[in-house]
Amino acid sequence: MDAVLDALRSEQPDLPDIDEKIGRFITLAREVHRACEIVILEGPAPVAEVAERVTVASSDLSHVMRRMAENAHAGNATRKAEDIALAAERERTLYKAVKDFRLAARSTIGKTN
Repeated sequence: MDAVLDALRSEQPDLPDIDEKIGRFITLAREVHRACEIVILEGPAPVAEVAERVTVASSDLSHVMRRMAENAHAGNATRKAEDIALAAERERTLYKAVKDFRLAARSTIGKTN
């Protein structure tokens, strides 16, 4: 995710590099979503709720990155600054959701540190 966003923020984006990084991100994001689905279906409610937030936050960030990549391919920079700011906000939301997931999971399994 960080590599994709860094590449998309560039003044002269390397489109093949961006496409490769997005492909890797999509593969990893799908694995995370599948794991979250198992937690949502089978896990305790507090952990499932936070896993759902991870899934939503990841999806929200993915939508912004996809639009940024499409705009880079089209040579359209009209929304670039706005999308960079939105991506940063969505990235923070995702990091917070992941942090909250870790805390909820650790609490559920009895680990406090």
